[in-house]
Amino acid sequence: MMDLHVHSRKGPMRASGPRRDGRAEPGRGGFTLVELMVVAAIVGILAGLAIPNLRTVLLRARATELAGDMEVVRTAALSYNGDHHTWPSESAAGAIPSGLDEYLPDNYSFSRNGYQIDFENWSLPGGLPGDPSTHTLIGVSVVVLDANLGNALVEFLGSAIVFSVGNTHTVVIDRS
Repeated sequence: MMDLHVHSRKGPMRASGPRRDGRAEPGRGGFTLVELMVVAAIVGILAGLAIPNLRTVLLRARATELAGDMEVVRTAALSYNGDHHTWPSESAAGAIPSGLDEYLPDNYSFSRNGYQIDFENWSLPGGLPGDPSTHTLIGVSVVVLDANLGNALVEFLGSAIVFSVGNTHTVVIDRS
């Protein structure tokens, strides 16, 4: 009698299932557990690197927005001064000084998400320490709820005349 062996083009027939070395059979779909664990570890490492950078970028974007709001108020105050030859009056944080609203964009608010803007008009009868000829300081302050946002703002403003007391940061517009 003749002994028949069945062979395919790919070689002798084998039982299905993984090979002894843990790799999948050639031609079979899917991934091994080791491959999936390596991919999960790489994704975890990338996420660990990206999330702190994302937080920093978002914080800097908020500081840029805040600085832009302060610039809007500064420009409005300078325009007011040009028209009236005086500065707007002092107001509380979050309140728009009387008459300044005409120079601000429509529906502009000094109360924002996470901070309040404050227009400053300080009278210094005795002068400024170290400069007794300065009797008035004009500025735009911001009162922030998040100290990190305040620090990012100060870093963003760089060379501007900024002074900070607690969670309030002020940019000087004029001194006379």
